[in-house]
Amino acid sequence: MELWNSHELCKAVNGKSLNNSFWQASSISIDTRSIKDGGVFFALKGNKVDGHKFINHAFENGAVAVVANKKHKIEHENKNIIKVDDTYKALETLGVNRREVSLSKLIAITGSVGKTTVKDYLFSILSNKFHCYANEGNYNNKIGVPLSISQIPKNAKFAIQEMGMSFSNEIKYLSNLTKPNLSIITNIGSSHIGNFKNLSDIALAKSEIFYGMKKDGIVILPGESKHLDILKSEARNRGLKNLFFFGIDSNNDCFIISKRNRYNIIEVTVSIMGEKLSFKINSHQNHNILNTAAAILAAKTLGLTNKEIDQSLSVFNSVERRGKIYYLNHPSGSKVTLVDDSYNASYESTSSALKSLRNLSLSKPLLILGDMLELGKFSAQEHKKLIPIIKNTNPRLVIFIGEAMSKISKEINSNFDCICFESSHKAKKEIPNLIKNNDLVLIKGSNGMNLNLITLAIINFFKKLKLNNNIHTKEQNYAV
Repeated sequence: MELWNSHELCKAVNGKSLNNSFWQASSISIDTRSIKDGGVFFALKGNKVDGHKFINHAFENGAVAVVANKKHKIEHENKNIIKVDDTYKALETLGVNRREVSLSKLIAITGSVGKTTVKDYLFSILSNKFHCYANEGNYNNKIGVPLSISQIPKNAKFAIQEMGMSFSNEIKYLSNLTKPNLSIITNIGSSHIGNFKNLSDIALAKSEIFYGMKKDGIVILPGESKHLDILKSEARNRGLKNLFFFGIDSNNDCFIISKRNRYNIIEVTVSIMGEKLSFKINSHQNHNILNTAAAILAAKTLGLTNKEIDQSLSVFNSVERRGKIYYLNHPSGSKVTLVDDSYNASYESTSSALKSLRNLSLSKPLLILGDMLELGKFSAQEHKKLIPIIKNTNPRLVIFIGEAMSKISKEINSNFDCICFESSHKAKKEIPNLIKNNDLVLIKGSNGMNLNLITLAIINFFKKLKLNNNIHTKEQNYAV
């Protein structure tokens, strides 16, 4: 499908085509390793890597055109090359242009945890009825967001965009860039707290998502947040009045009536704007109940019916590195259950992942816990808060990866074994041999700890177990 043609793209980025040929582009990319046939490659110059060095590689991998800085000397001027003053600025203006001409409603999502899960749930619901687009991967920063919105299809009804931040004013920039019609704040937690004075400042930074919204925009907020007053005040200061709330308390527009854990399925009943809705989600992690509530409430405010919402949630499955479960063959003939939650970590997400293990098994788990990063001066206290939660899981063995986790291992004083590794690179060869038959293994830590290397090492060590159709409906109901 045509995303841009040569005339549209050149005009949008105020660029000059070297050969004036006509072409059509199906995608935009900043990485030649993932470029698709018919894509346009933007050669960005970073602190470590200059994309201009990979222009030939981009064409070899199927690029139809390349956007490059005017100052860079081009060897093959017979190729489809567009010269601009600044490729970073060109990518930004391309995204802004697509947002301005697009007829789609843009839904922006931010929060300390749960952004991607809410995005995926909401995409599953909306795309069941409408042509819907959502950002790929972790395209949620000052480069990823322009790259993402520049690829909104011309006929998309809705576009969903995550917005991440590490410092103040980052989300303000992204909101002004995208001008959301609907904004969701999933929660306020300790992620990136090392760059802020306190959680109230994080709440203010997340509230920057309101800056680009028009006064008739819709806002979805966590009703039980300790910082709800800040979020509401900031929204109303921007002239926003259409505020809706999700949570557990019955005062919320969408609240949880009941939930039942059945192994890797959670049966949930909610009240949404006075109507009762029951559905199932393919997950064992209880924090996903509130994530679905946020997505359901957003979909409801956009006009979807309960039936349309229910049909979409039941087919959604966990994505890689966010609580996905792997069943592996142990040499003894039994199975190993591996929960890969290695994409990122904060105190809130780690404690929830630990507590949710009971929904899968009452056996003593094997925990592989990596450092929670970007906590700054709060790092020690945030890691220490995990000690009683780790103890309550009654683990068989805990493997700590990283300096901060290794420090709390010395303070646990319990009857289970602890092993510490400096890094995932050093741990990945040793850990598979520590797994016993029937083990339940959780891998959880910040993305920068590279725990995915351990996941891959374990999967490669064992053969995957072929699941029968009944394993997801196994009758277990363990309260967390």
